[in-house]
Amino acid sequence: MRRLGLAFAATGLASCATMPPPQPHSLDHGLLIARAQARGAIFWRRTNPADSARIVALDSKGVPVPGLEAMSGLAVNGYMVFFGMPAGRYVLRTASFPARGVRYQLTAPLEAEAKRAVVLRPGTAAYLGDHGFNSIWPEFMVAVERGARIVAHWLTPFLKRPLLPRDAPMRDFEAGPAAETKALLAVRGALSGTQWRRIVDARLRELSAPEPAKISGVMRPRELPLKEEPFLGWRDTLDWGEPRRAAGGLAWRRPGGEAQIAVFFTTASAPGFRGWDAAVSELRRSAWASVEDSGGVYEVRVATRVGLSVRTTKYKYPDGVLVGSETAVILTETTMVPDGYGQYTARLRAPRGEFEAVLPAYREFLLQLVLGPPKPKSAPKQEPVMPFLGGPR
Repeated sequence: MRRLGLAFAATGLASCATMPPPQPHSLDHGLLIARAQARGAIFWRRTNPADSARIVALDSKGVPVPGLEAMSGLAVNGYMVFFGMPAGRYVLRTASFPARGVRYQLTAPLEAEAKRAVVLRPGTAAYLGDHGFNSIWPEFMVAVERGARIVAHWLTPFLKRPLLPRDAPMRDFEAGPAAETKALLAVRGALSGTQWRRIVDARLRELSAPEPAKISGVMRPRELPLKEEPFLGWRDTLDWGEPRRAAGGLAWRRPGGEAQIAVFFTTASAPGFRGWDAAVSELRRSAWASVEDSGGVYEVRVATRVGLSVRTTKYKYPDGVLVGSETAVILTETTMVPDGYGQYTARLRAPRGEFEAVLPAYREFLLQLVLGPPKPKSAPKQEPVMPFLGGPR
């Protein structure tokens, strides 16, 4: 218990929103994300997102543990992040936002607090939820008193901002998979270069969260359209032109280069297909047979799934040339993804000098895939036919 309290104290000391994200101090520590915003008392369309929050730990009975609380350590894109959190059960208590030269505090109700709590597993990320508040006007004398404090701070801006309570009952709370995915994607970029990014990416894989569609254009940005094939959908992030099509397969060649990318689907009933385990064994053998490569199998994300990958090196000798005099070194990365109806395979093949330059674009292309046949299009809504005298026209 004392160790848990020390972890909370360390988190509180590192809670300045302007500081860079700290690296994890323990593999068991996780990350929490929360969102809170208040609608205006008059202009309901205007919202104030909170940039600082406080959470508390709950015991097994849902009762707050005395002294075990933490302040958020980063605010980005309307979300607040808590770093270095031990495993446990947490709930948001208060949040605050700056306005009119002071800071307003939102307070979550104690009712149904246990239902809003989230369990953080060791070394993972979790979402505390999206808390929405509706601001209301305080009583007249209360408003006058708070107005005086605001004016006083305007006259003494060198002093610390006053913290004023905001009369705002909580109107709604959302913490489902869609809201959590949105939160993880919103903070992911700010965590690049830290081990927290790995934790966030792992949680996104758990949720099978698709990558946001890539945006193209400067003056009028728009999402790249999804091109649907019988076995998957793809977005033209490569800009290599139209692919060559075959039954269950697509292939692209880099304009002006030799790099090639292929994606194909093998059905479970295809001749020679012996199942996923046999395919993985064959993949490992191909890796060990490559002299220059370690033979290790690693994971690569493909769409919302995770595939097993290997990299192999091949020496190509032109016809009519003595072995060892002239060689072309070809690198290949092969990724396999299991499926209930068979198996997806993606492959990048390129000369060594071109491979590393193309690899980032290839990985991005894999993330933008949508595996599986296109969803059936819903029938267009039929406009009701208004009867009229004389029958149909």
